Amino acid sequence: MAGRILVLDDEENYAEMLHDLLRENNYRVDMATRPERAIDQLKEIPYDLVISDYKMPVMDGAEFLRKARELYPNLPFILVSGLMNTPELVKVANMSVTLVMEKPLDTAAFLAHVAKFAEQMTDEEKEAFDSEHSPDDAPAVDNDLGCPEEPRFFSAGCATSTRFMQAAWNISQNSTSLFILEPVGGDATLAVKDISSWRGNQDKPIQEFAFVDFTTADTSKLNELLTDEEHSDVLLICLSAINQVSEAQTHLAKILQSIESAKNALFVYVLQDPDSDMQFLQQADSLGCILPPLCKRPIDIAQYAHRFARLLADSTGKSRVAEFTQEAVYALLAFEWQGNYQQLQTVISAAVKASKDAPIGREVLADELDESVVTDPEVRLTKFVEKAQAEQLKDELIASGDSVVALARRLGLGSTVENEDDLKRLPLLNPKLSNL
Repeated sequence: MAGRILVLDDEENYAEMLHDLLRENNYRVDMATRPERAIDQLKEIPYDLVISDYKMPVMDGAEFLRKARELYPNLPFILVSGLMNTPELVKVANMSVTLVMEKPLDTAAFLAHVAKFAEQMTDEEKEAFDSEHSPDDAPAVDNDLGCPEEPRFFSAGCATSTRFMQAAWNISQNSTSLFILEPVGGDATLAVKDISSWRGNQDKPIQEFAFVDFTTADTSKLNELLTDEEHSDVLLICLSAINQVSEAQTHLAKILQSIESAKNALFVYVLQDPDSDMQFLQQADSLGCILPPLCKRPIDIAQYAHRFARLLADSTGKSRVAEFTQEAVYALLAFEWQGNYQQLQTVISAAVKASKDAPIGREVLADELDESVVTDPEVRLTKFVEKAQAEQLKDELIASGDSVVALARRLGLGSTVENEDDLKRLPLLNPKLSNL
């Protein structure tokens, strides 16, 4: 899979020129216009190459290089600038800059150097990329078109997470508010970052508030927040109870009446609550969507695990810990991840620290994961399908509103099924599924 390149230049037009040039040559590219924002992106997304301007206000290219080197000592780094004097060249050389290129760029030479550090998209990846973009590369606004492009921060590798992201994006396109119910430790904040970027905010940071603080702010303070051009026009408000969903709607209606600039913003309300699905959907109505837990998103588990391991491997110089043994992969996929994204991040961080410069094995996960999750190879498929069956039955129970006994009777599960634990322990309803 093609890696990513980060382009930084405080002159937005020049950054966009480099961005477009690299995309035209089949590279995955992200753009930043402020060094401090680029640092934030480096902390969250693995990059194969950074291309940065040198002359920038507040933090020049040398200072940005120093901070990037603190994070990732071996990250390839190309500085692009006008004429640099000898002291400046010596300064960046001592910081182990990979390459310095002068403006105006020799395009052919520039692309030749980029090819040494970053892989281009395959034909399949390019086809998928092209299908995600309209001809003028503008965000899609029609509900049938899905998301403008592949999320950078949020992992949407599964059908369930893709549907969630599409639903969240569509709501954000047609309303000033979006309500998200996420499991404890969920990754909704990452989805909000992608939505913010798709709305044209690029690398602008998102302001985050507790619900109580947001609702007690006076009109002048809210107007100040909404007209702050240094921040995204997306505001993230964290709810702490299900009853705050309706309170938030009432409060937002008042804001929209009194503050004109609020009509151009997006207010995203996020609630962490594992037991309020039906009540949440009733209150949020068409403005709400539910983020599936990681246990229902195996591809996302794998993608996040690789991302965390890659970032930590790059920062520690242990390049091989970005890989996992087959036993470790199975352990990660079989685990329940009740703490979701945050728990996965903690586990991978501990595993990388405990590993030598070698692929992460199951033994280093033993202290963090239940040993029983790794079963014999011949029964692994059965265990995976049983787990999926239990999740499907749980979803059906919630959606139907039936009692466990009524659901068991309707589906012909037998008279011994009396509670949710019985549903989890059921053998495969279709044993043939274990022989796929």
